[in-house]
Amino acid sequence: MKRIVVIGGSAAGMMAAIAAAKQDPASEVTVLTQDRTPYRRPAIPALIAGYITEPAGAKIFSSETLARYNVKLICPVEATNIDPKNKVIFFQSNAKEEKLSYDAAVIATGGHPLIPKIPGADKNGVCTFTTYEAAAEIVEIAKTESCAVVIGAGFIALEIAEALMHKGIDVYFNVRSRILRKLLEPEISEFLTKKFEQQGLKMLTGEAISEIGGANRVEYVLHKGKKVSANLVVVGTGVKPNVAIAEKCGIELAPTGAIKVDNSLQTSVSDIYAAGDCAESPDLGTGRFVYMPVGSVGAYAGKIAGANAAGADQQTKGFLRAQADQILGLQIFSIGHSTTTAEQVNLKVGAHDLSVPQSAIKNRVAGSFEAAKILTDSNDRIVGAQLVARKHGSQFAWQLCKAVLQAEDKKEFLQRFNSPWMKVAEALVHALKSTIAVETVGTERALTLADAANQKNTS
Repeated sequence: MKRIVVIGGSAAGMMAAIAAAKQDPASEVTVLTQDRTPYRRPAIPALIAGYITEPAGAKIFSSETLARYNVKLICPVEATNIDPKNKVIFFQSNAKEEKLSYDAAVIATGGHPLIPKIPGADKNGVCTFTTYEAAAEIVEIAKTESCAVVIGAGFIALEIAEALMHKGIDVYFNVRSRILRKLLEPEISEFLTKKFEQQGLKMLTGEAISEIGGANRVEYVLHKGKKVSANLVVVGTGVKPNVAIAEKCGIELAPTGAIKVDNSLQTSVSDIYAAGDCAESPDLGTGRFVYMPVGSVGAYAGKIAGANAAGADQQTKGFLRAQADQILGLQIFSIGHSTTTAEQVNLKVGAHDLSVPQSAIKNRVAGSFEAAKILTDSNDRIVGAQLVARKHGSQFAWQLCKAVLQAEDKKEFLQRFNSPWMKVAEALVHALKSTIAVETVGTERALTLADAANQKNTS
């Protein structure tokens, strides 16, 4: 019987555990996690908004599912070290050190929140949101306060801002440069900023918060020399890989600071794999290894790592980042590379505006979109796409996702995309066959490129 231990209860960790159990049903699979209940990080905004009121509602897998696959969960505990020579993992449980032997292990320790070096960032009322406990603290503070500042640039930070607005709180959103900078082109970021301001989100752009003021608790923030009253500051400026246990046992790290892995997700140490926000992963378009802390990528990587830990020999050519969200009435899709992420892998790209096809304009059922761009490489192959719509966005986004996956020629794509014979029914037929997974932020209004979303949008 093979003993497989997964360190971390993130999406990557739990997917690794289930994949290992499926690959080798006779194996003994154990998950060690600091979380009292392993939960989906993208569910945090739903917890803050009140759509989910307890940890059970944010679980990745139910207790019944774990039992069905004989996955043992030990929590809350902290894995402290790995002895690769003797294949032993040490962990702290109730201040007592224990150990667990393994034949193969998966490190899925996720990432730590990045806290900007702002004077006053240690005051009461300054919160992060990468754990259930942190989200619960935000909910508690929000019960009695009327004004909040959210610092960040990504989807989840924006979702949290909307969740707080849903509670009747005045919300300021601070971003040093522009919202969704890594995912969208400047013009689309600017378009969204204006739309969000019209919906009541007060934008503090162009400069970071320079101070968080108050006696013991947050009373105000300083932005461009002006005081903005606030009782709650939520920091969502990204994550850095949690690699402490990997470093301690001599596992090699990549230049990004994340755990270095190969295309089978194995680390530099035999029989130890890594996946999720603690590790690098290969980019589908270039094959280069990058730090890509995206839930859907982590889940796929975890699935491969877990299966390989159980004896499979799976390889990946790379992962496609595909993210979708709905914020303040606008559906936002970002697929593949933006100019920002392309630069990180030395990929030269061009950004091109995409117009609504005439068939969609003429067909009322098809709807349209507010803004869209495609990005092409030096060979005019599509390597990225972005789209903003009020509704029916998924029927366009599936085509864009397919174009990026297949690195379709721009001219050929536009001929097909603009064809008057391209009807919504065709989009649905293709969507039925789609195997694309999309990172979705939020719970009640999560977007997908799957059949159900398309049928709902066109009903």
